[in-house]
Amino acid sequence: MIKKLLSLIIFIAINSFTFGQTDYSNIEFRSYIYKYKEDAPRTTDIGIEKEMLADIVSVLSAKNYSKSEQKEIVDKIWLALENPKTFDYVFKDFAVTSNKNWGTRNTKGEIVLEPNPYLTDWTVSDDEYPYFQLTLNKILDYFQLMTYGDDADSVASSFSELLVTKDIDFSPPKDDDWAYSYIETVNTELEKKGLVALVTKGYYNIVVCDLENKDKLTALFENFKWELVQP
Repeated sequence: MIKKLLSLIIFIAINSFTFGQTDYSNIEFRSYIYKYKEDAPRTTDIGIEKEMLADIVSVLSAKNYSKSEQKEIVDKIWLALENPKTFDYVFKDFAVTSNKNWGTRNTKGEIVLEPNPYLTDWTVSDDEYPYFQLTLNKILDYFQLMTYGDDADSVASSFSELLVTKDIDFSPPKDDDWAYSYIETVNTELEKKGLVALVTKGYYNIVVCDLENKDKLTALFENFKWELVQP
């Protein structure tokens, strides 16, 4: 049964619409983790279900990704949540390139990467929820369904990174704007299009959805102990 499951996962990985060959010739893989966690994160035991992820991805991407593409995104997130060790093995290329430090050079000019990035995130997390939040952030950001901005200028540029808003021209931030005040301004423009920008309180991760799905998305994020607010 386990062999069949792994074969199915590998098949999905090979046929994924995000699959591509990455050049690792100038990259060194080096782990600073002495020992990885052996236990996998709890999911259904603490009330986390795959359907929650399907609903989140559907709300954020219904107009930008097909049903089959949404399913692939959900499958990736779910495997990363349930078994980060297997995820790093099966989706090696994706696991590495979806990290924020991808391509960043150290003071020696080297690109040194953790060979098991999601397992590392899980190992250093105190419990499931910080790991779940980080995983959702990284994968949703990779697919341009979530972005980040902690000041007015970074918020302004971040809206060009979201699929749903990348083609919208917003008014530039004022000199005295900050992250929330500028998002509030943007929301006055988004409202005319039936959209709303929400931000994870205390984390500055930004998502945009249809106004009618605002409460649904907020409730879904609460399952991961993430509070979405509308500035």
